[in-house]
Amino acid sequence: MTPRTGGDLTAEPWLPVSGVHCEGVVWDDAAGLVRFVDIPRGRLFEADVATGAVSFADLPAPVTAVHPTSRPGTVLVADGVGMALAAHGELVERLASPLADRPEIRMNDGNVDPAGRYFAGSMAYDAAPGAASLYRLDPDRSLRTVLTGVTIANGLDWSPDAALCYFVDSPTRRVDVFDYDVTTGELSGRRVFADTSALPGVPDGLTVDAEGGVWVAFYGGSRVCRFGPGGALDRTVTVPVPQVTSCCFAGPGLDLLVISTSTEGLSPDELRDLPGAGAIFQAEPGCRGRLPNRFVI
Repeated sequence: MTPRTGGDLTAEPWLPVSGVHCEGVVWDDAAGLVRFVDIPRGRLFEADVATGAVSFADLPAPVTAVHPTSRPGTVLVADGVGMALAAHGELVERLASPLADRPEIRMNDGNVDPAGRYFAGSMAYDAAPGAASLYRLDPDRSLRTVLTGVTIANGLDWSPDAALCYFVDSPTRRVDVFDYDVTTGELSGRRVFADTSALPGVPDGLTVDAEGGVWVAFYGGSRVCRFGPGGALDRTVTVPVPQVTSCCFAGPGLDLLVISTSTEGLSPDELRDLPGAGAIFQAEPGCRGRLPNRFVI
């Protein structure tokens, strides 16, 4: 694959995992692994970035996100009822269960802030407007609701200086930005960073690169788009399947853009014509990402 230094390019297939709804790609630099989930199967994947070797474990479904922690061999997952630690292919400790009595709602996307806190949002299975929330799980295991009135909580990441937090509530068709106090974990000053309503699909997962550019996966849009620090669209990576769900930078040089996709909503004819749907794709867009944050345990 030839790296690009600008302009647009097309992602190439990397891992033919045939997922139902693959989500939440994240780089684990200490392990040399890309981790991601297949939500409805409860499947937790890890892929060696050097060899492409893939393995997986099945946890109680759904599992909606995975992130590295400060404890080697242990990951943090979001699932149907909240957040838990997993190791050796099984859940080992429940950390929080904000949805234990809400069977109509599950957790969705999340991310770890620069201080080791975990932010994760939820969504109703029927995508009921305003039924979901965004939560913050601190290293002391306390849980706070930091945002209500959410519909489908998705991409979340911080600027390189940790002064800004970007957030997607997918049906709004925009990326919002908050001022962020990394000392307290408080969000304030919510405003529109990028209005994506003119683009195909809806914004889903996102990642922020080393220069402060915000890369957004578009579900139903067959693309990942980069918005510069000022919010202007400046680059597009085309993905040859429609349901693009998340993206991250991976590899020793943090220069490999890894992209997850889904088969949800595709008809049998579309699945036949789109054999790459549900796979993991990659591209080298000429940008570098940042090392992942780890939940502190």
